Amino acid sequence: MQAYWRYRGKSSPRDDAGERWHLLPFHMLDVAAVMEGLLDQRPDWVASCAASQGWRAEQFRAVAVYFAILHDLGKFARSFQAILPPGSADLVPVARAPLYTLRHDTLGLLLWTCHLHTRVPEDVLPAAADCEHWDAWLRIACGHHGQPPREGGARRLRASEHFLPDDMDAALDFACDAAALVGALPAPVHALDPRLGWQLAGLMVLADWIGSNQYHFPYRGQPMALADYWQEHARPAARRALAASGITACSSAPYAGADQLTCFIPYLSSPTPLQHYAASAPLADGPQLFLLEDVTGAGKTEAALILAHRLMAAGLADGLYFALPTMATANQMYRRVGGVYRKLFADGERPSLVLAHSARQLVEDFALSVQSGGKPYAKDDASAGMSCNAWLADNNKKALLAQAGVGSIDQALLAALPVRHQSLRLLGLSRKVLVVDEVHGFDPYVRTLLAGLLRWHAAQGGSAVLLSATVPEQIKRELLSAYRQGLALPGLSDAFLPSYPLASHLSAAAFQQQPCETRQAVKRKVRVAHLHDEERVIELTIQQARAGRCVCWVRNTVDDARRAFDLLRDAIPADRLHLFHSRYAMGHRLEIEDKVLDALGKHSDAATRAGRVLIGTQVLEQSLDFDADVMVSDLAPIDLLIQRAGRLQRHVRQADGQPWPDDASSAQRVEQRPEPVLYLYGPEPDDEVKADWYGGLFPGAQHVYPDSAKLWQTQQALLAAGGIVSPGEIGEAGAVRQLVEAVYGAASEREAPPALQDAANKCWGEAMSQRSMALFNGLDWEKGYCEDSSSSWVEDSDVATRLADETRLVYLAVADGEALRPLFPSDDPRLQWQLSALRVDANRLKDLSPSWRQRFKPWLDRLAQDQPWLSEYDLVLPLLAAEEAGAWMGQGVDIRSREVAVKYSLELGLLWK
Repeated sequence: MQAYWRYRGKSSPRDDAGERWHLLPFHMLDVAAVMEGLLDQRPDWVASCAASQGWRAEQFRAVAVYFAILHDLGKFARSFQAILPPGSADLVPVARAPLYTLRHDTLGLLLWTCHLHTRVPEDVLPAAADCEHWDAWLRIACGHHGQPPREGGARRLRASEHFLPDDMDAALDFACDAAALVGALPAPVHALDPRLGWQLAGLMVLADWIGSNQYHFPYRGQPMALADYWQEHARPAARRALAASGITACSSAPYAGADQLTCFIPYLSSPTPLQHYAASAPLADGPQLFLLEDVTGAGKTEAALILAHRLMAAGLADGLYFALPTMATANQMYRRVGGVYRKLFADGERPSLVLAHSARQLVEDFALSVQSGGKPYAKDDASAGMSCNAWLADNNKKALLAQAGVGSIDQALLAALPVRHQSLRLLGLSRKVLVVDEVHGFDPYVRTLLAGLLRWHAAQGGSAVLLSATVPEQIKRELLSAYRQGLALPGLSDAFLPSYPLASHLSAAAFQQQPCETRQAVKRKVRVAHLHDEERVIELTIQQARAGRCVCWVRNTVDDARRAFDLLRDAIPADRLHLFHSRYAMGHRLEIEDKVLDALGKHSDAATRAGRVLIGTQVLEQSLDFDADVMVSDLAPIDLLIQRAGRLQRHVRQADGQPWPDDASSAQRVEQRPEPVLYLYGPEPDDEVKADWYGGLFPGAQHVYPDSAKLWQTQQALLAAGGIVSPGEIGEAGAVRQLVEAVYGAASEREAPPALQDAANKCWGEAMSQRSMALFNGLDWEKGYCEDSSSSWVEDSDVATRLADETRLVYLAVADGEALRPLFPSDDPRLQWQLSALRVDANRLKDLSPSWRQRFKPWLDRLAQDQPWLSEYDLVLPLLAAEEAGAWMGQGVDIRSREVAVKYSLELGLLWK
């Protein structure tokens, strides 16, 4: 019997009736069989990769499967065997084992480079002119736990410090014997392409993940011939496991044509000009990018779905991922995509639609959609419209593997950062149409990461669709140039057309721009009226509400929103006054979202809307599809004001605010409310402004929007134009393109006053710093899948996809008797804690105060024992009922260890007393 049968790959600590361990050769073959199945799902990709290596497809496949077999070479280390539960006399003795100080993935690469790669006979693995050629393959195989193995750094690692001579001999024997399972291996022709390496790394992670499932690959503790196990057990089990995982490729549906869009999206009987472009513009061969610029409400989402449908039908993609700027926008898009995504795929296919963000378990529609065991759709199932395989749904790291996905941009950006299982996310995106919404709204840090992701997405052959209402030319050039560089072309040098709306199409063959009309219903001019006194804003709000109109006031800080709410509460009935911001517990925030959408959403009626006042912060411009009769906004950058104005008379209504009935003709469906006016509250315009021109009126908001020069330019542009024209003509005052370029263009129409230049220069320096940090944090793709591709590989919770002030996740717990219960009740014990959580500024609430911690110590200790995940990284804040109803009090310390009193109110959210 070969010595390699004395090593274990997996072991159970339980002494139950079944097998207590799985022999190492068996586990290595399990994973290789899954790799073989994954390659079989990708015949075109295998053929392309083989050509790049100078091999035939079957040769490439043999090499990939062979190195997958070797993925756990590190477990031959006696140091690893010694950490497993006690075995039997048939296994290798561990009395003389070295200490286990390196993970087995690193040990595997160490064994290869120090011992095996010069000892595997040439008739097993042909030698390469470059003695390190096969090292890249083994490095990928050993990186199966989600990151490249360590390679020593300054200290030279030695295999003899971790392996006994017998271990190295056993590993060599196994490497030689296992090669017979895959057939003759080819001689190297070309170095491994880094693009190929990253995708292979993702496949390796996925193969190990699936191949480690004990349900599909039950433990076997008795040896048998490698060939017999491979044919009779590993390969059949791999086929079952892949089918159950939900990642089997689904055939795409044929494209019915531009005149049959209702077969795909039933309500597109009259497509907008942008949607018509998406339905009929010629596609290029190979990867391509579309940038769609149009006003809010012009149907960009449907245009993106049409393009994704066409690209999939043409065999240029296998699925799509819709990346949104916030979780709230992702939740809404998930429901929209859920209504049509199955039509992207052929009849009879069972594609999964996943929602990918950190709080998706709180979205009831997604929870209902999860199907276990690959269960097929049922016609009477409440979730038949949206379905997701349970294996894909249980972890965000696997989410992008689903055939269709909607989620936050963060989940996609993690594919471009040095985090564990990054390659799995990259693999998930590789054959998908990546749709990114609101690309104008990202800060320099996120935008730089997005540019890196687009560069690599193009290099992998992926197509993308970018959407925006107000993207400046500078940002367009940055993102499109990154995609061109991924196609191995120089950055984009073409001039952009000044037209708006505009559809741009970029491929390796050409860059084309197509001016578009926009649909008549969203063409409009919003007059901008300037207000400079808060009392006047309050009077206006009360006056409009009493006239039966619904009013929205978007403020730039939570504190300002609360103050406005307080000033209005005596004049507006409590059931008609709403406050919405980010400092509510998640459960209460979701409830408020629902109330706002019921009261002011697309289908709200005149009686429900009349006299309502909504006070909120930026969450209103980012997430909710509501419709106000009257809009007030604090002065903010021009692109955000355009977004906010998009919520003003968003849906056409009758004069009293009643929606048009379903049987109304298109000729009847015109806006009958009075002229839309955006009331802009800001400082007095003054050419002789001082440095505190903005901060004097908005002391809190100056930290949110520190570039007061851009705010001054925004105000000046709107004063000159008199309003916002959507979309407007080229050169027309107030046209969206003119306004955006007036503030963000390379040659701004107005120079900011000297007193504001310091703020502008400081913001420019901060933007450069953010860009540098993104470049530092991002991966060096060209180095391939290796430790040197980043200075630090971490868990995904330890790297930022966005830069902001440090926050803490706080769970609000009410002291009830002698226990702590979640503030927000729910039938699901774990879900109720998620619904009771919110993020707070860590500078203002870093920890509990010593006295408060001591007071609740027994309860906190008991909670930490029962549910350790609550306080392992986050903070549980005990609360006591306050004198007023619907309010609770707690005590904490800030970043300087100063005590702070904390209050949580159902009405106002979290605040500091």
